[in-house]
Amino acid sequence: MKALSGVAAAVVVLLLAPSTSTAQGALPVGESHGVRIVRERGALVVVFTKRAAKLYKRIAGRLVEVDCTDKQPRRPGPPRAYAFLTPPNPGEITEESGGGVTMRAPKRRRKLVTGDLTRGTDYCRLWLVPRTVSRDAERWRRERRLIVSVPLTQTGAVFLDEESKALQLLRWLSLAGLVANELKVRGWPSYAQLVDQLPSEVRHRLVSLASPADTPPARTIGYYSDRNEHVAFVIVSKSGRRLLFELAGDVLTTNVAEYVFGDR
Repeated sequence: MKALSGVAAAVVVLLLAPSTSTAQGALPVGESHGVRIVRERGALVVVFTKRAAKLYKRIAGRLVEVDCTDKQPRRPGPPRAYAFLTPPNPGEITEESGGGVTMRAPKRRRKLVTGDLTRGTDYCRLWLVPRTVSRDAERWRRERRLIVSVPLTQTGAVFLDEESKALQLLRWLSLAGLVANELKVRGWPSYAQLVDQLPSEVRHRLVSLASPADTPPARTIGYYSDRNEHVAFVIVSKSGRRLLFELAGDVLTTNVAEYVFGDR
């Protein structure tokens, strides 16, 4: 195997995230990576279990934003009203807007009491807010960083799963382009050329497709290339939906545009 260098190697690191089953059925809700969203006195509360102890270290003592989203409004009409309950520890919440709460996480692992009484949300995201960092006598702005996304309903679970897989497809497409540049080939690399550049931990996840219309097996990424200007990556979501990212020259065909190009 030829070792990837520079940016290509960095992209491979992003591809090493564990794959998940595509078995159909109800998807788990209320928890992700050991982080739970529960209600206390009717308000949303973020709970970091022992499993999420390392995750909590990323936010300990820092400002975070808890942003919950209604993916599919239940009824037409004006925007929903957002209600907040005063938290038991006054001063923790610094901002309330659009269903989102900004607060400082305690230095020691504790639940985050948002005071958000909003109902009907499909998923919540926990972010580190943008901040200025000083290093080597220089100051630079660090953008907000996603810590975890937690589904609260089946709609939210499906959305987050498809979003994750759509971003996987985009990373694989980027990797294929980097491999083509490294090998100095015209057009997209063949399946064999792409696989030959992957570490053993990733190789088994990529399967060859005879055409862009084919569907790969569960827990794999399907790859099609005509070694010219036509390339496609395909994956199946947990709910059984076939997700596609295909390029034929300058023509893009995809059913994951809302995840790749939409706001997060």
